Order: sequence, then structure tokens, then C-alpha cells
Amino acid sequence: MRIAICEITHQGAKAVAAEREIELPEAATVEEAVLALGRDPKEAGLGLSIYARRAELTDVLAPGDRLELSEPLLVDPREARRMRAERQGDVRFLTCGRHGGKHRLAK
Repeated sequence: MRIAICEITHQGAKAVAAEREIELPEAATVEEAVLALGRDPKEAGLGLSIYARRAELTDVLAPGDRLELSEPLLVDPREARRMRAERQGDVRFLTCGRHGGKHRLAK
């Protein structure tokens, strides 16, 4: 059976996706697919998903599935949003209110 593999890696501040197809035996598991790529399935922080839904190493793949392998996040998304708001001078950050209330100004 053929499945698509999408590897998402970080190159600097950018995320880069590379997609390819591989041939596996029928009823292959996610672990067997990762091993076929030459990667360690128990690699720390490796994110596995099938069509953007979290997958376990024991999940069985079907023909035509898309297995996605992603590296761990470099920065927590909430922290990145806060830092971006500080840099840009976001009104919501400066006033400490969801709607910019005047009574809750930042000190």
C-alpha cells in the first residue's frame, strides 16, 4: 500500500514541509512507517498525526493515508503572541484589557 509522508521541520524561524510517498505492506503501523523512513519512532518530541489528527505508534495505516511527522514547537504559541504584541505595541497589551478599558492601564 502507498501512503504519503509529510515531514515538517524548522529552518531558522520558518517551518518547512516536505512530502513524499512510500510503499508499505498491508496493515502497517505508524511505527513501521517511521522506521521505513530511517528515523527513530521513539525520538523525543516527535509529533505524529494522520490527516492532522494525533496518532500513536500502534495505529494501523490504511492505503492513501497521509502520515505527518513534526518537530517539537520552538516557542509556546501563547508566549509568541505576547512577545509579538509587545514588539508591535498592540493596544490590547498596553491597556491590559480585552476591549481596551481605560480603568485597567498597565503600570
